[in-house]
Amino acid sequence: MSHAAAIRFTLTLFFFPFAAIADEVTFESNVQPFLRQHCVDCHGADNMESGIRVDQLDRTLTGRTPFLWKNIRKQLAMQAMPPEDEEQPSDETRAAVVEWIDQSLLEAKRRPRAKNGSVRRLTVAQYQNTLSDLLGIEDDFTSLLPPDAVTKDGFRNQEQTMVLSPLLIEAYFEVADRALDVAIVDPQAKPEIQNFCMDLGKSINALPCPDKLILGANSHLLANSDFTVTQLKAQKPFDFYPFWMKTKYRFNEGYEGNSTVRGWKSYDSIYHAVFACMRGNPAYPKGNAYDLVPEGLLLRPATPSSLLFGKQTTYGTRANFKIALRELPDKGRFRVTVRAARYRDGLLLDKGTDAIADDDSITADLASSAEANLIVPMEGVYQVDIAAKPDTDATLTLTLGDRQFAGKLLARQPKDDEQTSMAFLQVRLPAGPLRITAHYKEDALGSLSLSRLDELDLATQDFLKFEKRAPTLGVLLGLRRDCGDTLTAVGKRDRVSDEQLQEFVFEGAINNFPSPDVEKGNINYLAGVREIGVRQEFTDGRDMPRLLVRSIEFEGPLYESWPPASHRAIFFDAREVSETAESESAEYAREVIKRFASRAYRRPVEDDELGSLVTVWRDGFEQSGDFRESIKDALLVVLTSPQFLFQIETSGSPEAEPIDNYELASKLSYFLWNAAPDEVLLSRAKKGVLRTDLDVEFDRMTTDPRFSNFAEQFATQWLSLEKLDTVGTDLEKFPKLMTETKRELRREPIELLLHLVRENLPIRHLVQSDFVMANEVVANYYGLGNRVESGFEFVSLVHKDEHLGGLLSQAGILAALTDGRESNPVKRGAWLARKILAEPPDDPPPNVPELTADDTSLTLRKRLELHRNQPGCVKCHEGIDPWGLPLEEFDAGGRYKIKQDDDQAADASSTLPDDTKIRDSNELKDYLANDRIDQVAFSFLKHVAVYSTGRELSYNEIEFLRDAGLELKPAGYRVRDMLRFVVNSPLFLEK
Repeated sequence: MSHAAAIRFTLTLFFFPFAAIADEVTFESNVQPFLRQHCVDCHGADNMESGIRVDQLDRTLTGRTPFLWKNIRKQLAMQAMPPEDEEQPSDETRAAVVEWIDQSLLEAKRRPRAKNGSVRRLTVAQYQNTLSDLLGIEDDFTSLLPPDAVTKDGFRNQEQTMVLSPLLIEAYFEVADRALDVAIVDPQAKPEIQNFCMDLGKSINALPCPDKLILGANSHLLANSDFTVTQLKAQKPFDFYPFWMKTKYRFNEGYEGNSTVRGWKSYDSIYHAVFACMRGNPAYPKGNAYDLVPEGLLLRPATPSSLLFGKQTTYGTRANFKIALRELPDKGRFRVTVRAARYRDGLLLDKGTDAIADDDSITADLASSAEANLIVPMEGVYQVDIAAKPDTDATLTLTLGDRQFAGKLLARQPKDDEQTSMAFLQVRLPAGPLRITAHYKEDALGSLSLSRLDELDLATQDFLKFEKRAPTLGVLLGLRRDCGDTLTAVGKRDRVSDEQLQEFVFEGAINNFPSPDVEKGNINYLAGVREIGVRQEFTDGRDMPRLLVRSIEFEGPLYESWPPASHRAIFFDAREVSETAESESAEYAREVIKRFASRAYRRPVEDDELGSLVTVWRDGFEQSGDFRESIKDALLVVLTSPQFLFQIETSGSPEAEPIDNYELASKLSYFLWNAAPDEVLLSRAKKGVLRTDLDVEFDRMTTDPRFSNFAEQFATQWLSLEKLDTVGTDLEKFPKLMTETKRELRREPIELLLHLVRENLPIRHLVQSDFVMANEVVANYYGLGNRVESGFEFVSLVHKDEHLGGLLSQAGILAALTDGRESNPVKRGAWLARKILAEPPDDPPPNVPELTADDTSLTLRKRLELHRNQPGCVKCHEGIDPWGLPLEEFDAGGRYKIKQDDDQAADASSTLPDDTKIRDSNELKDYLANDRIDQVAFSFLKHVAVYSTGRELSYNEIEFLRDAGLELKPAGYRVRDMLRFVVNSPLFLEK
């Protein structure tokens, strides 16, 4: 608390006339009789209307009761209670009770919270990040752990829910055991490394496999001559065994082409172990989904199937190339290296584009020969028109120089047996000789014309934008299923902007990806097949240059040295430990365990702790003589100990104490990074200067890439973003809200929070903003079209749309607060009250009927009125519906409902709880950004404080935030300053 705020707070307490009121009003003589006479009938043990019970209240305002008393005070002061049809107290009696509540709340406000330290288990995400950093491995075994419990505030890191059960301890042992098995190796044993490469290109295989290959339903294997597979020996500075894939197979159920073979059949070829496969329906909006050219495989964006057919299919996107193979390592890191480039592409023209061939055009006759030679007089953008007999079943493949283009010839009004001139392609051509070849339906081609376009012409602008775009390369790993694929992205997607081949590297841990896990020796040809997916990622359907893929190389397990870094981080020197040199072994073991435990405990290990761990090693070593396994036994104890699994703040008494430097390092790191403290934090803690350098560390940590972990976890939990993952969207009503689109919309609020912190912008942008954070997918969903050319990268975009800006109009949030078919003002209103205003409605009483859509003749507002007029509903809805009704302007897909003259537009008017009347969502946002900005800021501070401390706040802590937080108002409640405020507050720094 600032000095000025502390003075204001103290003066307020000093001048309040406690003694005079206490003489006049007491709980026993005034308040308790009042409750019995006017309240208990409706809010007692037998009849808890709105879930409220007052007969158990006493004069000690502890725990959650101050908040109930505050609500009682509000109802009495507004004369909303008792109800009008009940006996009313006198004004003097009402005022006396209100005065007693005011005095008691003020006493509760100044009553310090008993500290007693804290013990809080790491969340699953924190545990995985900590384990990964500590062991230097990426393998994630936390699927063995149950998910964290969620509190009413939506948080997963709260001490009251982070319980530890015997089953959970057993799971921790299994996770730690598996992780140590990956991290620790036998340095004397040579590793086995798999390394192979697939090269792609038209007819590059001089010795193709003679067998007819097939890989199951909806698979489209590349021609056997269009790819090669080469098993390699990786170049390493240490000895290892190359892993050679099995090539001889014998199956009892196999395939030749599309024919099933029953009975035993033998195969002997690498091409029965590794396949080049395009899976899914071959249909594509424009052009071919993929083409083979001598330089490699050309891929168009992997268009989601629902964009083509209105329904999602398990076979995946269009143009989803995969390497299907039978053998991959079962553990360790791997690397996929893709050699790729942006193809020097042309823009296929839409149906309806006018042909412009005239006397100035360059023309080639293709009727007599499918080949021609032309001279291009000037470099520039040209339109290619084709005179031909259009055939919707035929594809024109046109080669201009060394570039190939394929697509349908789309005439405005095709006529049988009549040639017509059709616009086909825009392309940039160099000056000089140009060789042309064309393949189309026999006797259907006439001529080709090249017409140079003026680059300043509006008709050319689409091409100029097109040729500046860069495809995005994505790599995935998973398994093949009979009805599709299960694939997970490897690393981050990468922009491919160069026309020269470059290497793009994607790395991961094999255990983190789906595995078929069939029994060894399965006799079915298609059993146990894994897949490496390579594709040009789809954004929003805009025309995009094709991605040229020349080769894909796999290596794994991936070791840069032997033993690997994970092993060397534990066994910190390369000495050989002799079984006979027991004193040396014990000294080395002690140092290994000490270093590891100090890093694991995020503080220096204490002598008694170290002694117990060394005893575990000694007992194991004396029994087995295996030094490494005995060390592993001791490290297993470390990784399952409370010192590792919990954030612990020790306290000597209930009085407030400053947390020590090591405790502060952990608290700060798990708050801002969701991971253990790094060496810089621990170094400052060791020197005892972390508290004095707190602002320096705050700045460093909030500008570090790891800060994105905070934004991801906090925004997801605070705003309940996971609801979008589970809502069943009606794709017939909202065809654009596909899984791929949901994924990007879910990131929008996270990116907004990151931007507000990095730029230190005012908190009002959470509710009302002139910009949105958008990538191509999000911008397209909001109808902003080609305003963004950023691929999947989120950028700040000034929207110039009064219905956009802030959390309240973000489609991902609004769509999540529905049933997937119809907007829901109750869900939206309750979310806004809880998350944005920190004024949560009471829990609904039991057996409240659901809001149904049975009577479709009634508007949603009418159905809502019928629902809340039922007994037990009205009081809850008074604090919910007014916030949700203005958001009725947005449909269940989260987009603004365009009002048509012949439609019954949604009534978005509302009377808010303080009787402010608003007409729509814009007036709601304006109201929140101005009239209620203090409450919006308080709500953010409260949620950040709860998340950062991992516990519920006491009444006096909440009131501290409400009062002291006002010092941030003159600067506009800037978001980064608000985080700094929490970190520097007693809530964070005391235990």
